[in-house]
Amino acid sequence: MNTWEAWAYRLVNGGFPNFYSKEFYSEYFPGYLYFLWVLGNIYHIIFSKLSFSSFQFEVLIKSVTTVFDLGTSYLIYKIVLSIKPKFAPIAALIYFVNPAVIFNSSVWGQIDGIYTFFIVLSSYFLIGKNKIFTSTLLSSIAFLIKPQAIFLLPISFFTTLKNQRLISTFSSVIIFTFLTFILSFPFFPSNPVTGFIGMAQRSADLYPYTSLFAFNFWSIFGWWRLDSQSFIFSFKTWGIIFYSLSLIAIIIPNLLKKVKRIKLATFYSMLLLSFFSSFLFLTRMHERYLFPVLAVFLIYAISNKRALILYYLISVVHLLNLWYVYYYYDFIYNNPSIAPNALYNFIDSYHSLFSVFLIVSFFVILVHYYSPYVKKTA
Repeated sequence: MNTWEAWAYRLVNGGFPNFYSKEFYSEYFPGYLYFLWVLGNIYHIIFSKLSFSSFQFEVLIKSVTTVFDLGTSYLIYKIVLSIKPKFAPIAALIYFVNPAVIFNSSVWGQIDGIYTFFIVLSSYFLIGKNKIFTSTLLSSIAFLIKPQAIFLLPISFFTTLKNQRLISTFSSVIIFTFLTFILSFPFFPSNPVTGFIGMAQRSADLYPYTSLFAFNFWSIFGWWRLDSQSFIFSFKTWGIIFYSLSLIAIIIPNLLKKVKRIKLATFYSMLLLSFFSSFLFLTRMHERYLFPVLAVFLIYAISNKRALILYYLISVVHLLNLWYVYYYYDFIYNNPSIAPNALYNFIDSYHSLFSVFLIVSFFVILVHYYSPYVKKTA
């Protein structure tokens, strides 16, 4: 929250072109900074005599993220309405009252709910409305809020290629690139291309570690290990290989000639697996990067009781992951001598088991995803 407050103050008083500086900590892409600029100006008008480091501004920031969580719930309702109408209100409610969603947005004040909203909205316009330009614009916004939204792109581009023409896919790539630089232009007016690319590179290199408290494949071998370490290849390269292989596994069944179009249910299965595998196998993953899975998985799982049980379990594990890191930075980071509570010690001792559970869950979903194709072949 201190970071959001400092950034909002800097944006209100210094504007966009002066925001990024080597002397000032600023790791985020420009997307969320627009939100902070708007919120900062609103707050400054209403509470001109109060500091940005206040309870009122914190409530304002968290309230906005919660509104986007509500928006995602509505989108889930609209999407599930076209698959299993009677489950649509239940799906929307399950997401909005999910303790992991509430903790991330309303307790911690993180913004994963905002870019998740744009991911789901982009997918809704692509597969539900067949509006490629609108979908591409929304995916560009999601990417500028958090670059982790990039794991939407291979699925969106492949779906466009399968359902449209090659020229549509090529156009969407050009449009996405163009919009990304246009939307970030106010922050880099003198060097819009190299400025943005340089900022993105600095942001990517800020945490060159395998797992940053994330319950994933790399956490089994220990957190915060440099991903430049190697076993034949660097750990970073292995992560890219693992994710690329999972992406190939996701796409292969839909390359069959019998699959003429990517249908809605298939699209969300692919999207779920893309985000899930990126969290599990790529390096430099924070615990929060599993968050979009909670929205996409619910669309996939709502009409299947066994899948819903797995959804609940994954949500609980994700909540434990969030709480562990939140507790660490609030109580232990600045006071290492403190005696941690029992839950923290439990998670700390068995986090590898939670990681294994998530990896197994991914492969269970992958097997279920393949089952219709296997039956058709048989």
